[in-house]
Amino acid sequence: MTSQKSNFHENYNKTNGASESLIPKHRTYKSTVYSIWKKLVDPCEKISNKTVRKKARLLSVFLFCLFFLFLGINMGYKLFIPDYSVPLADKLGYIFLVTAYIISRTRYTKIATIIMLVMFPFNVFMCIFTGTSPNVTATFSYLIPSYILASIFLPLSYSALYGLLVCFFITLMPWLLPSEFPAFFNILGPLSVNLLSVALLIIAVIHRDRIERDRQDELKKAYNATLEGWSYAMEIRDKETKVHCTRVIDLTMQMAKALGLDEKERDNILRGALLHDIGKMAIPDSILMKPAPLSDEEWEIMKKHPIVACEILSSISFLKPSMDIPAYHHEWWNGKGYPHGLSGEQIPLAARIFSVADVWDALLSDRPYRKAWDKDQAIQYLHEQSGKQFDPQMTKLFLSLNLDKNSAVPQS
Repeated sequence: MTSQKSNFHENYNKTNGASESLIPKHRTYKSTVYSIWKKLVDPCEKISNKTVRKKARLLSVFLFCLFFLFLGINMGYKLFIPDYSVPLADKLGYIFLVTAYIISRTRYTKIATIIMLVMFPFNVFMCIFTGTSPNVTATFSYLIPSYILASIFLPLSYSALYGLLVCFFITLMPWLLPSEFPAFFNILGPLSVNLLSVALLIIAVIHRDRIERDRQDELKKAYNATLEGWSYAMEIRDKETKVHCTRVIDLTMQMAKALGLDEKERDNILRGALLHDIGKMAIPDSILMKPAPLSDEEWEIMKKHPIVACEILSSISFLKPSMDIPAYHHEWWNGKGYPHGLSGEQIPLAARIFSVADVWDALLSDRPYRKAWDKDQAIQYLHEQSGKQFDPQMTKLFLSLNLDKNSAVPQS
C-alpha cells in the first residue's frame, strides 16, 4: 500500500513538473516584466481612492518615461556632437524628475505634479540663459508637453493660468536677455507657438469636459429609466398602490427643492424614492395584499423589507448613495420605528423627508384594509405625529407647501 502511494506521488510530481515545463517561456517573461513595471508605477497603498490612484499611477508613468526620453535626447546629442556635455539645466532637470517620481509614489501626488510642471520652464529658461541651448527655438518647443501634462493633472483654470504665465515669461526675454533676443520680433515665433498650444489645449479640455458631461447625462438617464422600470414592476405587483410611487416622488422632490439641496443630492433622493419599497419583493403576496390588518407575526415579516432593500442595493455601487430612503424611511423621530430604532437626526435627512410624503399619500389612498382619509384628517394626523413619527421641521415644511385642494400632491 505504501509503495503504491509513493508511486502515485512520484508520478504526480513528474506530471506536474511536465505541465509546468509546458508553460511557454515568453509568458513567464511577460509576467515578470509586468510585475516589475507594476512595482515601478503603482502608488502607495495609503491612497485608497480609485480615481486618485489612477491619476498617481499615470503621473508615475509620465515621469518614468520623461526621464528616459530626456536621457535618450542627451545621449543622442553626445553621439552626434563630440564636444557636447550635458548642461547643468539638464542635470538639475533629472533631479527634478527623480524627486517628483519618488513623491508621486506617496500620498503627495499634487506636490509631485507641481515639481514636474515647474521643471519644464525652469529647464528651458536656464538652458537659454546659460547659453547651453544649441537651438533656442527648438528649446522653447519643450514647453509644449508641459501644457499637455497640465491639462491632464490640473483643473482647466489652473492649466490656463500655468500656460499664460509661461508665455508671459517668454515675452520678458528681450528685456531679460537682450543679447540673445535684441528685439521683440525675435520671440514672436516661440511666443505664437506657445500661445497657440495653450489656446488649443483649453479648447480641447472644454470640449472633452462637455463630451464627458453629455455622456454622464445619457448614462444617468439610462440608469433612471432602469430604476423606473423596477419601480413599475413593483407597482404592477402591488396593484392597490399603482400610482403611489409617482405621487410620493413628486412630493419628496418638491420638499428637497424647497430645502435647497443640490442636484447631486436630489438625484440620490429621486433614486431612493423610486426604490423605496424594493425590499417588498421578498414579502409574500399573502401578507402584502392581505385585505385586513396584519397579525403580529406578519408585521415582523413586513418589517424586514428595509433590510432586504439594503441587501439588494448595497452590492450596486451606483445606488449606495441612494440607500437612505429604502433603508430608513420607516424609522420614527422618537426612535419607535423599524428596523433599527434610530431617532432624531440619526435618521438620514432623505428618509426624514420621504417618510412625511410617503405617509401623507398612503393616508389619502385606498388600502385593502381601509378607505382613503380626507385631507383634513391627514393634516391633523401629521400635526399629531410631528415630533413622534416625523421630524418636526420636515412636517412644518411639508404643510407649508401650497396644498392643491383637488390633488393629493402639494404644488410649490
